[in-house]
Amino acid sequence: MPKVLIVGAGQSGLQLALTLLEHDFEVTIMSARTPEEIRDGRVMSTQALFGPALRVEREHKLNLWEEQTTGFEGIGVSIAAPDSSRALDWVAKLDEQGQSVDQRVKMAGWLELFEERGGQLVIHGVTTADLDKLAGMYDLTIVAAGKGELVQLFDRDPARSPYTTPQRALSLVYAHGVEPRPEHPDFPAVRFNIIPGAGELFMIPAYTVTGNCDILFFEGVPGGPLDVFDDRPGPEEQSTQCPRC
Repeated sequence: MPKVLIVGAGQSGLQLALTLLEHDFEVTIMSARTPEEIRDGRVMSTQALFGPALRVEREHKLNLWEEQTTGFEGIGVSIAAPDSSRALDWVAKLDEQGQSVDQRVKMAGWLELFEERGGQLVIHGVTTADLDKLAGMYDLTIVAAGKGELVQLFDRDPARSPYTTPQRALSLVYAHGVEPRPEHPDFPAVRFNIIPGAGELFMIPAYTVTGNCDILFFEGVPGGPLDVFDDRPGPEEQSTQCPRC
């Protein structure tokens, strides 16, 4: 039976690991954190999956939160004009429902599922010095880390992006009790609210550790009027200052 080591317990590493188990590989995952530490930790990232990606998860019985999450049925875009009116404002329904699951919920759940299906989980923060020894113990070693020391092993590919510095200052809130958008009160949608030269606010219906919520994801152009998060305000202060988009 081929032995595979996957270093990293994110979306790509875990989905690969769970799929390899279906094909009779002996799979080990090395994660720096336990499922409990992931679930109780800080927000990892903000994302939304659409129909094609969700079909893959369903095919491998990985979409464990299908019944709990409300998901979203549409997508909308609003662009502000110089006079603060809306130069563009539209919303449309998707062919298939989308879904956003807090990655703390998802990665912790997938790690537990990985062990239930016979995978071996090792809690260990892998360093570059560990890799040579580990590679000799497995038929294949895959680095699926998105950040940290290990990513320094891989050269940046400038063909994939011309940028070498962050293009946005980011801040987000996971909020309960957000009222439906008046433009489409009968169905939830991912919203793109854009102020040219200032930044964006994404609103994403999601499922988090405390149930269904809305994610308010602010992006400020560095040095612009929305780049105001250096003082890291708390959730209550941040939500009361949320602009009406």
